[in-house]
Amino acid sequence: MTRAVLPVGLALLSIGAAPAPLVEVRNAADPARRIDARATIDAGEVRLSGEVKLTVTVEGPGPLGVTLPKPLLTKPNLWRAREDGLPLREKQSGGRERWTQNYRLSPLVPGGPPIALGPLTIRPGGEQDIVIDWKDQEFTVRVTTKFETPSAESLRPSTDIEKLPPPPSVERGTSPWLFAIIPALLLLAVVALIIGRRKRTPPPPRDARWAASELAVPGLSADRCAAVLRQYVAYRFGVPAGTRTTPELAAGLRADGRLPADAVIEWQALLDECDAARFSGTEAAVAGLADRAQALVAAAEEHVRISHERAQKDTKS
Repeated sequence: MTRAVLPVGLALLSIGAAPAPLVEVRNAADPARRIDARATIDAGEVRLSGEVKLTVTVEGPGPLGVTLPKPLLTKPNLWRAREDGLPLREKQSGGRERWTQNYRLSPLVPGGPPIALGPLTIRPGGEQDIVIDWKDQEFTVRVTTKFETPSAESLRPSTDIEKLPPPPSVERGTSPWLFAIIPALLLLAVVALIIGRRKRTPPPPRDARWAASELAVPGLSADRCAAVLRQYVAYRFGVPAGTRTTPELAAGLRADGRLPADAVIEWQALLDECDAARFSGTEAAVAGLADRAQALVAAAEEHVRISHERAQKDTKS
């Protein structure tokens, strides 16, 4: 009788045993460059409502880089894969490393749906990439939907309906500070109204007088010199100088005769020198830029004045 029971027990154990791991080896003849890739499943049978654990391990020379396939499983609609934490990287002897990633696989269909892994891309020790395609190997896990041999361990005891927690006790009473909410809100509204109606001081116009005072400041930097010139041009000629490059700004000044062509050339040259002086200019060079900038602003004002007088004469005639 013992001899008859033994084969039956071994057969039952083999049903739930984990399937054989998937193993791929590269550079087997060179221990220093050897790469071992392994994938294991912790169970050979699972209920449709359960899950199995998949572990992917790669060992090779460090630094070891592993790129997982997307999607992980090549046969869709059979299993759902979820990462179980972040990958683990461990240092080994001889400059080698071990990379491990765990997954939780949940079956979507009963029967024996296969688990087919996509190819791994491995970069060992900074060398060229190596692809592990598992050579069409796959796992087969039996997925059941009911108990074929019920046991006391597999049955779950029935439980009662969980009772709701008791409602929190509310102390009814009057709080004196509640009556201060409305006056406080009214006070905040009045303050906000006063602040909103307060007249804000408008910024000074970026005209020639402002530009002359800014360019005469001691210790003027090349950046500040270029910024003053651009703000003056934007105010006087209506050109968006702050958002344009120097060639674009020169083209805008040249358009519609805002400035003569020779004056535009001087403006463009001065702005280019300001850009160069930011990195290599001396204090004397920056002072020279400021003097030239003041002269250009004065010449531009004179040009605007003459153009305005001519326009008035043409209107009267």
